[in-house]
Amino acid sequence: MSGQAIDFEFKLDEGEFAKLKQKLNELSGGKANKYIARALNKTATSARVKLAGKAQESYTVKSGGFKKDARIKNATAGHLVAYINSEGSTLNVHYFKWSRNGGSHGVKIDVVRSGLKEMHLNGNKAFVVQQLRRSRAQGGKGGVANLVFARPGKERTPIYIMKSKSVPYMLGNDERVWTPTRPQIESDLRKYMEQQIAFLLK
Repeated sequence: MSGQAIDFEFKLDEGEFAKLKQKLNELSGGKANKYIARALNKTATSARVKLAGKAQESYTVKSGGFKKDARIKNATAGHLVAYINSEGSTLNVHYFKWSRNGGSHGVKIDVVRSGLKEMHLNGNKAFVVQQLRRSRAQGGKGGVANLVFARPGKERTPIYIMKSKSVPYMLGNDERVWTPTRPQIESDLRKYMEQQIAFLLK
């Protein structure tokens, strides 16, 4: 599957945060937007950490590159919206919890912490191929990578590398990640708005 992308948008709810915005305006001489932008940017930074943590609680992914694949675009006083943009392709199976059967064929995988299940492609069992990584001299880490493949038919070729979820998919999963994390993110925005007020009161 080709690369996937998702955007998380953080902006001020005028109704819910009206009193805090008014207080900031009073304390800053009408320059509330500068301090609201700071609060939004702090919220986006903490949201990236919380979303990644929740994704790793929900999925068995070992190293999904959550921080690397989720970049923040900061809000400004002139544009009070902060974004987290996540882009990435589906991850190879070996990034998740998996187990190789005793024979030459047969691989089990657990993606969403629901137990190991055998992998098939059109009824054909998956199998493991060991691949040498590029040496340090070639710009790699060295060592051996275990990659999981399967054949779509009865012939020996072609073979396809088996992949699962992408980082954007995991971060954006509404039921497992976004919905349970959203109340914490909204609470953080209120906290950071109140911090800006406290700063101006010093």
